[in-house]
Amino acid sequence: MMDSDSIKKDYFDKLMLLAENNLLDHDTSTHYKKRGIKIYDTYKDLKCSHLSKIIPYIVIGASDEFVSKMSVPYQSTSFIAAEAFSPNSGVFIFKLLGLRGGGVTLLTGGSRKLGDNIFASLHRMIVGNQAIMVTVNNMMENYGQIWSWDFFGKHLEDQHPALYSDLLNLSRKLVHPDNFYFIVSVRSLESIVESRLVEFYEKNKIAMLNQKNNQKVIILTTSTVYAYLSKIIKESSLITYIDTGKEFDMHKGLWILREKYGVRYLLNDGGRHMSESIRAEGLLGEERITLEPFNPVTLNYDIDDTCILGKKGWGVDKSELKGSILLNSIKIDVEKANVYVYPLDESKVLS
Repeated sequence: MMDSDSIKKDYFDKLMLLAENNLLDHDTSTHYKKRGIKIYDTYKDLKCSHLSKIIPYIVIGASDEFVSKMSVPYQSTSFIAAEAFSPNSGVFIFKLLGLRGGGVTLLTGGSRKLGDNIFASLHRMIVGNQAIMVTVNNMMENYGQIWSWDFFGKHLEDQHPALYSDLLNLSRKLVHPDNFYFIVSVRSLESIVESRLVEFYEKNKIAMLNQKNNQKVIILTTSTVYAYLSKIIKESSLITYIDTGKEFDMHKGLWILREKYGVRYLLNDGGRHMSESIRAEGLLGEERITLEPFNPVTLNYDIDDTCILGKKGWGVDKSELKGSILLNSIKIDVEKANVYVYPLDESKVLS
């Protein structure tokens, strides 16, 4: 089993090798080294004796020291992707066309897999214990649910009660409802209409916005949307708005989230389009992805380029994701729990 020192050494050795081979420029290499990493020992640090046998450590792509200097939250995504077309194709898809939710259970072979349920649950507690951000469309796809760690963890309760107990105990330590927010990104009036947000809100069908659930929600939007929506979904002790001005400004919104609400870490759960646009702005630090093996059933469904999350060889280090470096990978039976890092734009993210 690898320890913290060997994980750090392997990562920094990789950075040095990539720089020597001119795959990383000097500024980017320096940024990654300065940024550092953080490692949680799931047995010693998190007191999860059962989980530690499956995921012995959790790696974050920035040190506490670096995050403390940031003017915006350190942001990470969470995805599941399955190998497509054939075994060892090296092509990984995150959705199937025309299926609700992208057909995630088909990607995992017909049922939720152990590794992804654990990895996703831990990710929500470690990176998303202060805030989780979604788009309005993303929220409305599962309007009747609140995407806490238990959204994934509940699949472990019957068959793996000891693992579920570890997660439950950890959630009580790390997630504090009084200081936790769901951020809903609403870019335009059109997205309100398309998502049927107002219709479902007025029928009290949206779990995140139902006062009985006592969930704090921040709506991140423009001045135009704020003027319209705040008359319907009124500000309260649970619901607040971040108005980024005439144009939707994600950087400004994230700065307010850090400055006003004290959010240091943020889980971006808004979907692929949203995460890619934020990455393009230099504001996305990492992606945490469970890679699943090929499931022949997926051949019966439509797959096009919009379904592809990554291909072996696309990464800076020839891993799967464009522009990324594979920070760490843990094998869980047939699954891989991978963490990839992206360079951050220091002119935007540092105070």
